[in-house]
Amino acid sequence: MKKYVTIVSSEDGKATKYQDFDSLSEAEAHAVKYSGFAALSPSASTKYWRVDEGAKTLVHDQDVEDTDEATFTANEYKGKRQQAYASLGDQLDMQYHDLVDGTTTWKDHVAKVKSDNAKPE
Repeated sequence: MKKYVTIVSSEDGKATKYQDFDSLSEAEAHAVKYSGFAALSPSASTKYWRVDEGAKTLVHDQDVEDTDEATFTANEYKGKRQQAYASLGDQLDMQYHDLVDGTTTWKDHVAKVKSDNAKPE
């Protein structure tokens, strides 16, 4: 991502058409040509850009990024657990042998996966 950006159009506070530039003069020239406005690029991730065309401002929305990060962190354990669990066939085999042999292999397996990949508080 370059240092400056020209916002040409936006919808609901999100940039829908933009171009990035190395210099402010290039960005401003593009803004004049295409009826937009030039600004410093607030971040590399356009997902978190918030545009106010009336005020001709472009900012990085840290609150939205923080919420996304918190949601990802809160759910990350689920994917780790899915990868750690044995296949369903293997789990059924564990359960069968636990019933026949009086063991707790399946219960121990599930407990280990859950303790190794704890759900965040």
